Order: sequence, then C-alpha cells, then structure tokens
Amino acid sequence: MINEVAWAGTLASAHDEWIELYNPTTPPVDLSGWTLTDGGDINVSLSGSISCRGFYLLERTDDTTIVDIGADRIYTGALRNSGETLWLKDPTGAVVDSANKDGGGWPAGDIASHASMERLGGGDSPGNWRTFTGYGGVGHDAGGNPIAGTPRHPNSSYGPTPTSTAFTPTPEITPFPPLSVLINEVAWAGTRASTSDEWIELHNPGAEEIDLADWTLTDGGDINLTLAGTITAHGFFLLERSDDNVVSDIAADQLYNGVLKNSGETLFLKDPKGTVIDSANRDGGAWPAGRSSSHASMERRGGNDLPSNWGSFTGFRSLGHDASGEPIPGTARGVNSVRFPTPAPTQVPGGVRINEVLIRPHYDWEGEGKASTGDEFIELYNHGESTIFLGGWRLDDILDGGSRPYILPGVTLAPGDYVAFFRSRTHISLNDRGDSVHLLAPNGRIIDQIRYLRVRAYNLSYGRLPDGSAQLFYGLWPTPGGPNVLFVEPGSESLGFSRELSYPYLCPDGGRPIPRFPRAARHPTLVGWWIETGLFICD
Repeated sequence: MINEVAWAGTLASAHDEWIELYNPTTPPVDLSGWTLTDGGDINVSLSGSISCRGFYLLERTDDTTIVDIGADRIYTGALRNSGETLWLKDPTGAVVDSANKDGGGWPAGDIASHASMERLGGGDSPGNWRTFTGYGGVGHDAGGNPIAGTPRHPNSSYGPTPTSTAFTPTPEITPFPPLSVLINEVAWAGTRASTSDEWIELHNPGAEEIDLADWTLTDGGDINLTLAGTITAHGFFLLERSDDNVVSDIAADQLYNGVLKNSGETLFLKDPKGTVIDSANRDGGAWPAGRSSSHASMERRGGNDLPSNWGSFTGFRSLGHDASGEPIPGTARGVNSVRFPTPAPTQVPGGVRINEVLIRPHYDWEGEGKASTGDEFIELYNHGESTIFLGGWRLDDILDGGSRPYILPGVTLAPGDYVAFFRSRTHISLNDRGDSVHLLAPNGRIIDQIRYLRVRAYNLSYGRLPDGSAQLFYGLWPTPGGPNVLFVEPGSESLGFSRELSYPYLCPDGGRPIPRFPRAARHPTLVGWWIETGLFICD
C-alpha cells in the first residue's frame, strides 16, 4: 500500500519529495515488475522486495532527501502541490492501491510545515489520510532539519499531537501523556469457540518501551486489572480472559477476570498515578464497532476514543486461532485490519463453482482424529482466470430453510485453487435423503447450486468431473481440497495384486494403494484401515 506521501518536500527544499510503501501482509513481496505512477512525469519501475510488515522508501532525484535513511529507489518527476493521484500497480498492470484517487487537492499534508500525508488505514478515501502530527518523526533532511514525517517507520497517526507550550513558561510535566498507550482492540463478543473467550489488546505507538507496572485497566465494575510487564516500542500487549487458551496459538501477556457486556460499557486505561491515558467507548452505550453474530473484534483506526475512530474487523488478515482452532475474527497482537485496504468481496462470480460435496462420511476426512458427521464437506473450485476474494459470500443448503447460512471468511481463491469447508465449521447439515447446496454472492445472487437425491453409500462424494465442469457424478472418491477422481473398483479377474485404484492421498510417499485381496476395495471406508494392516500395499 501507499503509506506516506511527502508531496510538500522538506524544510531544506520543497523539491525533496519522498514516498513510502508498506507491506501489511505476512510474506515478503517481490516488487519486480511493479510500477508507481501519477500518469504523467512519475513512472517508476520498482525492484527489490518489501519484507513482512516492512517499509519501502522512494526519494526524488537523489539519496540526500533524507540524509540518514537510505532510499530503496530513486525516482524522477514532481508531485504537484495542488494535488494529483498516485497509482501502485502489480506486474499485470492491475491497480493494487492509490493515493488521492478522487483527484483535486491532497487530503492531508501541509505545505507550510512540509508535514507528510500519512495513511490512517483502510481504502484510499479522504478520511483515511492524516497530516503528520509532529509526534514520532524520523530522519533528517539535506539541511539537517528533522523530517516532518516517519519515513521507513510506523506513521505518527496513533501518537498524541504535542500541545504547543509557547505561552506556558512552566508546563506541567506528566510521565505519560494521553494516548501514549492505546486500547487498540476489544473482542467483547468472544470467539466462535466461546462467547466467554474475550480478549483485549493494548498498543504502544511510541518509539520507547513502556513499563506497565502498576497501570490499571478497568470498566469500573468487575474488570479491575493491575498490569505488569512491559510493552515494546510500536508493540502490542495481549490480555486474555480467564485462561491462555482464548487465542490458542498466541501467548497472552496477562490474564484477567470479569466480563465485557455485549450491550456495551466503557474501558479505562490508567497510569500509576491514576491518570486516564486512554479509553474505549467512553461515550457509553452500545459498542461503536465489533459484531456479536460473527464475533468480529472492535479495532482502533487511530486517534482519540471517538465512535468514528473504531471499526469492526474486516475479515481480512486474521491473526491467531481460537480454542477450537478456528481463525480469530480479529488481529491479536498485530496491526489492525481497518488500517489497510481490504479487498472488496467479488460481486462478479468469475469461475467459482461448488465442485464436490460429501454427504455421508464414515472416515476422518478432516483429520481431527475421529470420524463424525463433522467430516461432511462442501468444496469450492476456481476454474476461472481471475483471483477471487470470497469474504462475505455464503454457503447454504435449502434457501430460507434448513441449516443456517455460513458466511465465508476472508479466503482468496486463485485460479485452479480449491477450498473445502467442513460441517464442523459451517454447521451445514447435508441431508442423506436428498438436499441442495447453494453458493451466494454478498448481494444474495445465486452463483452456483447443485441438488442430489437420496444417498445410501458411505464415503462416496458427489461432484464435477472434470473439475469445474457442468458434468456431475455420484461415486467420486472424496478429495477435499484436491482434484476430483472417480472411485474405481478392481475387477473380479484380479487374484493376488489388483490393478491400481484411484485413491489419492492415502499413500504418504506417493503411488497408489493396491489391495492384496480384490474384495477389500469394494468398501472404500476400509481402505485406510487395510493399508495400516498391510492388506493393501502402496506402489
């Protein structure tokens, strides 16, 4: 994403412009073939890579714009002070992000102080940009003056704006200014595993580590926690309710007792002197963000505790898993999803189809250690040419009846990719006596549907062959997350070793299972057991 634009240059020179990119994702991104352009005199071919949650700095003309921070790329061309639009494009030419896409004057930044324009998060809309606050500046310009921005560092938007003391000869010195530590995320609705599994995240927006000894977090009622430990510079501090299994794969910094009421309440964060440093939902009443239906957390956009500065987890960039192993609908101990562009759910269906359904399992297809009805699954396949973001799409059986619809999480399906959703997660029950399965876009449009009649046999699925085609077959060997194959019984002419069977994934070192006794293969549910006992061999 385009994270910061110093269109006004620096104190040393108005021509010393610079631009910062940011990678909000976990894997590094190879920028070879990417371009940054204003459609005019700026047309930069990028190179190199940008690390996980790392920054990429572009300086205009030469590497002295910011004398003590090296540029990743030098560019030519000028950013007009009157405003223009920057576009970031991937190697295919697709627009990945923009800055000031509406055109006209820049939505933030200041020509008098040469303060940069910083991204608050979210899409490229005027409300998601802010002028450098003067807090947390990094680097020096060609004249040795401090840069009015944060090149190659987190933006200042989370930090407090210093108050002028020009007319206060003896200002009161406080050890911790307001917003020096933030209540950054509140999972008041719990998780999918349990509504009692609440968690809270604090964030340190500053450049110095803070000792939280004797700080308190309270709701004025049953939550009254004395904090301990430290929170690193630009770091996070995770609080989990009751035990450390709320976010099962991310350790809590501290546990707390008490309940966050779903109807809403106010949290206060106080320093050792009892001074309120920050709050969450200070106006009282209902929580300004978060969702009880999806258990989405309430995330801080930045700035003061105002309703508009909170947003619900977007479904994109989930971090951590709950006690049941499901993705947390939030960003525990990580940068909030509302601060970054979120792919819009794809409204045009492209090539996603319901590719396979298993109605009557009798084997542990999910790999959870035992066979159950939870091993029923619905598999989707993208046979189109475009990557599709499925966040907000729905799976359902009987429309307006039967099981409750399942809202798909933020899954991105590339061309040729499969994704299987098991009943243990969707809670969609596929009726053995006949049922239907529907895939719906966020606007309710039916994208795909299949119907099947009564099913009697175990461990034979119903689906498309070849994948994504209009041809539906019953009698497939279940392959959740993989290509469909037709179950093939060995011929009765086989005596010792039968011909090969289409049972993929059962042989750990490759090859296919071959039965020592042909009749064994007539019972697909027993194949795994025959392999384990040696009555099948892998060739």
